[in-house]
Amino acid sequence: MTNQILQERYEIQQQLGKNIGRKTLLVKDLETQELVVVKLVNFDNDFEWQDLKLFEREAQILEELSHPAIPSYLDSFKVDLSLSKGFGLVQTYIRAKSLEEHLQQGRTFNEAEVKQIATALLEVLNYLHSRQPAVIHRDIKPSNILLGDRSGNHVGDIYLVDFGAVKTTAQQGGTMTVVGTYGYMAQEQFGGRAVPASDLYSLGATLIYLVTGSHPADLLNDEMAIEFEESVNLSDEFINWLKWMTQTILKKRPNSAEAALKELKNTTILESKLVVNKPKYSKVKLRKSKDELEVLIPPEGIQISFKLIYVCCFQLIWTFSVFRLNAGILFQLVGVLVNCTLLFRLISALFIYTRLHINQEKIKITHEIFGIFYSIPLFRSISDISKLEAVVGRTYKTSNGNAKVLPRLIIWAGNSNYELGTINPKEIDWLAQELSDFLDLPVSRDIHQIKGEHPDFE
Repeated sequence: MTNQILQERYEIQQQLGKNIGRKTLLVKDLETQELVVVKLVNFDNDFEWQDLKLFEREAQILEELSHPAIPSYLDSFKVDLSLSKGFGLVQTYIRAKSLEEHLQQGRTFNEAEVKQIATALLEVLNYLHSRQPAVIHRDIKPSNILLGDRSGNHVGDIYLVDFGAVKTTAQQGGTMTVVGTYGYMAQEQFGGRAVPASDLYSLGATLIYLVTGSHPADLLNDEMAIEFEESVNLSDEFINWLKWMTQTILKKRPNSAEAALKELKNTTILESKLVVNKPKYSKVKLRKSKDELEVLIPPEGIQISFKLIYVCCFQLIWTFSVFRLNAGILFQLVGVLVNCTLLFRLISALFIYTRLHINQEKIKITHEIFGIFYSIPLFRSISDISKLEAVVGRTYKTSNGNAKVLPRLIIWAGNSNYELGTINPKEIDWLAQELSDFLDLPVSRDIHQIKGEHPDFE
């Protein structure tokens, strides 16, 4: 096929790629003497009408786009040769190797370089997704991203190519078409649905491939999430950002390329943006359906109980000592009251279960001890809940010195609130997320966490 001339203008130099029914060629434009790329769709035995539909869509959308990191549309034509019939699309040629080629040749990328690549691609996606209607690439992967030569401390110019799977949000619906590459496709694309956040997932999976050298499909766990953090040497902030980009649940991902870019530049991603699984040590039980949620929090257990037993014993000794020394009745009463309070606290720590129950009609907190139930009326209905607040724990200065705020999860309805049980920070993150999903409310978080204020459970 080399040296063959198409349309009496484009002289074929070499074949760059081939898929069923499609070819990508490097050709010389005999009018301009420039190298360009021609994509051909052939009416051969492998031809499907879906190929022509995607081809026409790519040509139409590329003709409307203008961005330095995207190939420019130059021309289109019919192919009517004795051995080949179809259509051709002419684009500018970019002299650069794909990320896939770089990796196959042994190149590695450090965190700073991967962030530069991510920033450049997010700017391209922000351009595409901000159009009316939004343009969705649907097939972002290492072989469709070109990287130019390194320049100083800069990783090189980045280009996004191959818009053969492109679609706009105005073209959603109709016949379901699954387009994309396994491992880089977001879960919703398997159902034929693609949104701007689908491209963000693909970008995140691509970046994970760069830092691990492993295909994302080989890193999937049982929940179909990409597990990579144990095999990379990256900052916690960047790991969290990559996990945020590749959330399996659509609404857990960034809602736009602009939001993802902003967080990347801030380089601080709160874990609250991630899907938090139940801590493996936790004894808290959760039961959730579409219309009902129930949380059972067990007693604090023996750890805090030993502390209380020690304090109770100390107070008892103090009280009996005061009594034997014939001290005033006031001191004796104080000792008795303190011991009663601590004894109740000890019983609570050992035996009281707390149950939160929410459905569409009511919200109820129930405490259970020795088979006896005591319910606390909360809010009239689920619509009364106005805010969820997760306090991780912090220290602040007062006129009397430093004061500590212990970790807790608070449910608000107007000016009323209820603090949910005695749970640690990781359980707070998990339950806050579950409640947020069920109630469709954001979580207000105290971000001034002071490490070491609460036991760190692993």
